Amino acid sequence: MFLMGESINGTRKQVGDAIQERDAEFIKALALEQVEAGAAVLDVNGGVAGGNEVDDLTWLIDTVMGVTDTRLMVDSASPQALDVGVRAVIDKGGKVPFINSISGEQPRIDAVLPLVEKYKCPVVGLCLSDAGIPPTAEDRFAVAKQLHDLCTDAGLPPADLWIDPLVLAVSADPCAAQVSMDTLKLIKERLPVRTTGGLSNVSFGLPNRPLLNRTFVAMCAGLGIDGVIVDVRNKQMMATVKSIEALRGEDNFCGAYLKAHRAGALE
Repeated sequence: MFLMGESINGTRKQVGDAIQERDAEFIKALALEQVEAGAAVLDVNGGVAGGNEVDDLTWLIDTVMGVTDTRLMVDSASPQALDVGVRAVIDKGGKVPFINSISGEQPRIDAVLPLVEKYKCPVVGLCLSDAGIPPTAEDRFAVAKQLHDLCTDAGLPPADLWIDPLVLAVSADPCAAQVSMDTLKLIKERLPVRTTGGLSNVSFGLPNRPLLNRTFVAMCAGLGIDGVIVDVRNKQMMATVKSIEALRGEDNFCGAYLKAHRAGALE
């Protein structure tokens, strides 16, 4: 399971405050916590209300890269910030970062596809069109196919396109999780891309959200999802991930599962 750590996001109050106050120690600790918990990629989002996103994102990237060489995922709604952020990672000698994200919305295609073509960045693709989030799995798959064609035509290997089928809250739509899973199945069957998602939206508005989130991750894992965008510091979620890897044959002789058990990390 390819884990994308979601926690360094300026829209979260503590992180936003740290960015505004240039509290490097807080950000460094947050980065290292996620790496130690198993994150393969760290999402970095410098979007703070009233801030200068280009400057804030550059500072954030410099700070995180000062303590870890873990691959980054540059996350912004601003094309300018994305471009500056990607270049900042590359100029500091880091691995070409992920971009979060491209979608089937034409303005987003126009803004992000040139960056994908220029830097050959792995990219998260959202099943979102100009009309919004498509209501059916087939319509979401159509967006995924569009993104596959656009990105591969731009020279990106299909394995570097990570499609997010998008997840809505079951509290508002009882079929929301099923539509996302049906979309995931279609993508796995028909496209040579990889799949990921911020799956915690499924539990919005309901009690005991962590239980629903862990269950949904396991259900999507059964359909072959390749990764998740998640808070890797959540020990119960990580215990579920270790179990998934053992059951999917991705943990040789269950070594990582047994190591986590001995460390008390599966409780």
